Amino acid sequence: MNVQDFIQRRFSGQLNNEAEYMELIVQVFAVLILGLVLWRMMVVFHKKKKAKRKPSTYFENTFSRNWKK
Repeated sequence: MNVQDFIQRRFSGQLNNEAEYMELIVQVFAVLILGLVLWRMMVVFHKKKKAKRKPSTYFENTFSRNWKK
């Protein structure tokens, strides 16, 4: 197939790429949805990990406890 035949088929409607475009759109939405789900799962696990963490007493001193008085 030379370039001229390809162009003729493309613009005459014989060559149709709708299936490839639909497959690409489905893949885009699948990646987007999977990314959002993974992001939310990471947020949930991070909150659980943060809740289990022992609070640091490094910054606990008399000034930080009484500076608002």
